[in-house]
Amino acid sequence: MYYTIKDLNKLSPGLAKKIAQEQGTQRQWHPAYADIRNHPRCSTADCGNPRIVMDYHWTSGKPVYRPVCSDCHNTVTAQRYALRHGAEWIKNIADVVAHKAGFSSSSEYLNARHPYRQYRKDYCENKDGRLGYVCTTTIVWDGQLDVDHKDEDPTNNEPENLQTLCKCCHAYKGNVFVKEHGRTPGRRFYGLI
Repeated sequence: MYYTIKDLNKLSPGLAKKIAQEQGTQRQWHPAYADIRNHPRCSTADCGNPRIVMDYHWTSGKPVYRPVCSDCHNTVTAQRYALRHGAEWIKNIADVVAHKAGFSSSSEYLNARHPYRQYRKDYCENKDGRLGYVCTTTIVWDGQLDVDHKDEDPTNNEPENLQTLCKCCHAYKGNVFVKEHGRTPGRRFYGLI
């Protein structure tokens, strides 16, 4: 039996796609996500964000929506994964990716994939006064810490060339270096960005 596009438009998105591909019916044009006006709202109570477009109907080109927004979808997915795997620390999709890769936190996963962030300590090494003063910054989260290249060469990732500095100390060190030596060639010069 041959289905016309009008018949296919009445079918569910999955079935319409399957039949259309079997009979060689081309996919129809669909609007870009940004061009869609008035997305339906998330079905989660007290949310109100626009729903996610999962796909577009093969023959009608109309968007097929998830019942929830991307934030709610990611939260529920992470919660289900955490329950299934008994990992209470999983709170978001980044944690799920980290757990699947064998890590115990998303920051540990990101640090391990980075060429030098894995050497970042959980304190500012200027506590010893290596920059000419003692750091007094209170570190409350690891985002306050940077890994600094002592010689200002971003390609030299040898552990002895790396030190952990808080944002304040890192900015101070960079400013002093520029005043004494001028600007470094930078990451663009080395092809790192």
